[in-house]
Amino acid sequence: MAGRDLRPRPRPQRPLGSRPEGPRDRWDPPVAHRLGWAVPPKLGQRLYEKSKLGRMVEDGSVVLSNEEVLFCHWNRHVSLPSESWLDETLAADPSLLQRAVVLDVARSGGEVLVLNDVSESRWGFRWSRHDKPPAPPQAVADWSTAAADVDWPTLLTDATNDDAENRLTEWYIIDDEFDVTMYHVHPVTFSGALTPWSRLDVEQRDRLRHAWSVKVPCGDGYRLPLIAGSWPWTQVGTTHASGRQLNAEESAIMAYLVEGEALTPISAKAQRLMDAGVMLRPGFKYGCRWRAYDDEIDVAHAPWLIQTEDQRPVRWQEVCLAVRLAEGVNKIWVTEVNGQWLAVRRALPGRPAQPRHGRQADDPTGPPRPDAL
Repeated sequence: MAGRDLRPRPRPQRPLGSRPEGPRDRWDPPVAHRLGWAVPPKLGQRLYEKSKLGRMVEDGSVVLSNEEVLFCHWNRHVSLPSESWLDETLAADPSLLQRAVVLDVARSGGEVLVLNDVSESRWGFRWSRHDKPPAPPQAVADWSTAAADVDWPTLLTDATNDDAENRLTEWYIIDDEFDVTMYHVHPVTFSGALTPWSRLDVEQRDRLRHAWSVKVPCGDGYRLPLIAGSWPWTQVGTTHASGRQLNAEESAIMAYLVEGEALTPISAKAQRLMDAGVMLRPGFKYGCRWRAYDDEIDVAHAPWLIQTEDQRPVRWQEVCLAVRLAEGVNKIWVTEVNGQWLAVRRALPGRPAQPRHGRQADDPTGPPRPDAL
């Protein structure tokens, strides 16, 4: 832009202390321990009590995990066990550097991330800078590389359980440049103000049945005449050229409601959403199945972009693309998992979670929402 000096943001390189550009070492290196790397009691107590790093053992020392050793080297002036320690450890633990960078990013805003034992299925628990252990954690944290596949069924289970506990489901995704993007995942229950078929009155249904009886083919669906110059069921169709155009899914729904025809798999999903008072419109421009409205299309913008299971991303890097596009147009990206719905939202370390669509913020410490998204 004219008049502005736009420069690329600096990218951290996290040098090691064994090199001239590395951090100045002040504390002695940890020593090998059967549970990890032990720091003596004086320093260990500070790391454990002030920063919630490591695990206290019987002799008062604190045992750090491999990633905590690197974090303490970068941020607490703790020497590495040896100059060759990182290379030697990577030979047996190839994802160490990725985990350490994620830990560094997760704690960069003053947050506290306490790692679980390696036997646990989840990576760790996170507290905000304002509310630390023994208070309940704010989030359950996990990490992945950008190229890895998303385990959607497990993600659904974890997000559902975390939501029931008023905790955030938090994922840190690291790419090949060691750049980290953070996401919050939560279940979605759709609710809208539009009138579904079941709540139309008898006269409106009869008029719609008559309009259906005189339909003509149009594109992949049908064209129906307007009724007294208007259309009584705004959830279905688009008014154009003095008629109501129904796409393939809407046509299948009308055939089901009027003639008892079987629904296609996609139209069955659409009808369930419509029964919740939601209006669906094509999501082609946004790379998804539908954009979804919770009110009339000329009253409110679509809060959600919906991707059905058959078109759901496979890898995290594909999820990143979908979520970035959605949030660039102020919408929430939602995907289907085993017939249920999950939202994936971008987040920033040290910042509050984005509010869910509705009148209450996405705050795991707040009261339960009466009309959850």
